[in-house]
Amino acid sequence: MEAELEHTDTKGGGKSETAPSPAVHWYVAIVGNNTEKACGEKLEKAGYEIYVPTQREMRRWRNGRRKVIDRVVIPSVVFIRCTEQERKKEIVALPYIKRFMTDRARQGSTPSGRTIAVVPDEQIEKLRFILYNSDSPVSIESAPLRLGDKVRVVRGRLMGLEGNVIQHREGNPDIIVQLDILGCARMNISEDDLERI
Repeated sequence: MEAELEHTDTKGGGKSETAPSPAVHWYVAIVGNNTEKACGEKLEKAGYEIYVPTQREMRRWRNGRRKVIDRVVIPSVVFIRCTEQERKKEIVALPYIKRFMTDRARQGSTPSGRTIAVVPDEQIEKLRFILYNSDSPVSIESAPLRLGDKVRVVRGRLMGLEGNVIQHREGNPDIIVQLDILGCARMNISEDDLERI
């Protein structure tokens, strides 16, 4: 957070304080698939600093035509640098913003009990550096669940259920839930519906 600014009052000889400006952070807005660039342009026109991660690459069509394009690296995501007040009062109400990414690891004040994810400036700069300088295509992937990880179901009819990953099958993990005297219940659940705890 920025330090308070002081200036000297030349008439009275005393110091008067100016309120600190609100902190700005990078937030992750979720938008419609294939609308990332258009949403970014609208936000930029509204005066917000945005970043849509893209990477230049040569696209080849079957008919032999080739063209350099800016490929969106993180589908459905636009990074917005703003204050929490702007995010909460103005940006979230825009019709093309679906929601903001939450930080699964931290508890907070959203209806789901999670805090809104904030991306440090250094990570945005590192991502820009990678995408601008990499000679090969870059993809962003979430950290995979590992065997033994304790997980919680975050959506669907089993929401809130906790268990441990015991096996990966067809891309989705099997989790096991301890039922004490009865033994264990085993089920296959989409990784998108699980969070590590």
